[in-house]
Amino acid sequence: MAVVVLLVTASTVTAGPAVRAKAVMDPAGAIQRQLVPGHGVKIVQRTRANWYGSWSAFKPVRGVVGFGKGKIVATDLTNFNLGRDGTRNVCIGKRGYQLYAKPDPDRPLPPGKSWVTYEWPCQLVLKSGHHVSLSDPATLRAVLATTARKRATGVYDGVRTTLYEGTITFAQLHKVNPGMRIGFRSKPTGKYASWKVSWRLWIGRDQLVRRAWSAWHDPNDSLDKSAGEKPYYAFEEDLRLSDWGMKAEIQPPPADETVASEELDD
Repeated sequence: MAVVVLLVTASTVTAGPAVRAKAVMDPAGAIQRQLVPGHGVKIVQRTRANWYGSWSAFKPVRGVVGFGKGKIVATDLTNFNLGRDGTRNVCIGKRGYQLYAKPDPDRPLPPGKSWVTYEWPCQLVLKSGHHVSLSDPATLRAVLATTARKRATGVYDGVRTTLYEGTITFAQLHKVNPGMRIGFRSKPTGKYASWKVSWRLWIGRDQLVRRAWSAWHDPNDSLDKSAGEKPYYAFEEDLRLSDWGMKAEIQPPPADETVASEELDD
């Protein structure tokens, strides 16, 4: 089976007015030039969440993001927050495949089957959090246009980087990506328009992003305000990227080892 394991974000400070990063660099273009068939990038994603006044850290998501003709076409991701040894999902186009490496008494599979395939809500993008998309040129350029500070910083993936950081509002993000949603499918308009995403990007001399960090609040419209609970959740996500341009031929698992979820539900 030719599936590559998916492994799914500083020292003189420049102060003053926002830095017009687009005029001196174009990471969006550098990333787009990487999006060619048969190649990809390794990622490690770490997330923290504040649900009700206390922070919780999650185990990393690791994997490989596979590229196509100017877009993300596949992922092979292991989420170590699910299952004893993590849960592996391969996503190709609109189809997903989940590996059951060990027998699951709650979901027994037919003999010889170890993969379940289904219509998977694939997130074929490369991003920090839900909002800072690295694979969408318009979004990345809009984010970089809000750069407030930059400074030389550390080495990531063997490359010395420059840290760019700033904040961008949901309204600004929604303008370049009208399909963007926050929280439970809320449009980032009205009272949410002025909410901000804090962001940091560590960019190498080749203009490729080696680390992306973002922090934001999501509205929680389901909360009972009379209970005195805060009407939002807080999140931070740290994405590390390495081996840009690596060979990544992410293929479906063998058909004779795969069963459709629809068959299990019958």
